[in-house]
Amino acid sequence: MFSFHTRVRYQETDKGGRVYHANYLIWLDMTRTEFLRQGGVEYAQIEQQGFFLLIKKANIEYFGSAIFDDEIEIVMKSVARNKIRLDFHYDILHNLSRKLLVEAYTQLVCVDKDGKPIKIPEKINSVINKFNNKEINK
Repeated sequence: MFSFHTRVRYQETDKGGRVYHANYLIWLDMTRTEFLRQGGVEYAQIEQQGFFLLIKKANIEYFGSAIFDDEIEIVMKSVARNKIRLDFHYDILHNLSRKLLVEAYTQLVCVDKDGKPIKIPEKINSVINKFNNKEINK
């Protein structure tokens, strides 16, 4: 399990004062980026090497909503992969109440600079192996 904490900023809320639905996807992206960083992989470096991770699928089920200044926790529950694809499963929780706000799934595909699917770099596979062996846990 890997988790990332953030606080809801005012600009992330809608007119009703709740987090605008698309912002949950941004938090998932932030969590993936920090997950790789904790494992020793800087996303900018892998892009410089010609590897890009593109979202192929995203699914979010909402059970509640956060409001301005709430602290939330994004929990990466699992990561699965094949040669070119990564599947991430997450929960987003209200940090104080531990109420489940969102269950989410994203599927990413590794591509080259021309958008052609390519094998996931070994550095990323290594981070996922560490995660699956519970060596990365925040």
